[in-house]
Amino acid sequence: MNPETYCIAGRLRMLARVMTGRYNDAFTQEGVTFAQAGLLMHIFALPGVRQSELSKRLQIEKSAMSRDVQLLQKNGWLTDNLRNGLFLTEEGRLLAKRCHKIWKALNHQVHEELGPNAVDGLSTLSDKILTNTN
Repeated sequence: MNPETYCIAGRLRMLARVMTGRYNDAFTQEGVTFAQAGLLMHIFALPGVRQSELSKRLQIEKSAMSRDVQLLQKNGWLTDNLRNGLFLTEEGRLLAKRCHKIWKALNHQVHEELGPNAVDGLSTLSDKILTNTN
């Protein structure tokens, strides 16, 4: 691989699109995207988290976060209290639990397909990149 012609950013973007598409397909049955399912699962684990904190944690632009939060609210899965943060409704909690089951099964499948060396390499890569950006 020639470092002068191999574009790391382009390769990462392509891989992200492929994997995001695969995960999006898995959540279609629940009527949410992978990003929305991820928000539901994170809010389930961190009730009361503020949008700004969640945005920072997940490296999501504030505008994208706001759009997804508004959609989750519109569907009755999420309440947003400016003082107390984000909370799931009962319906939202049930959806988050179903999403977690889907995510867990798919994530296990992807781990198996990639194998431990690729997963370890991905972890090393993401640790290096995230350490250098924080």
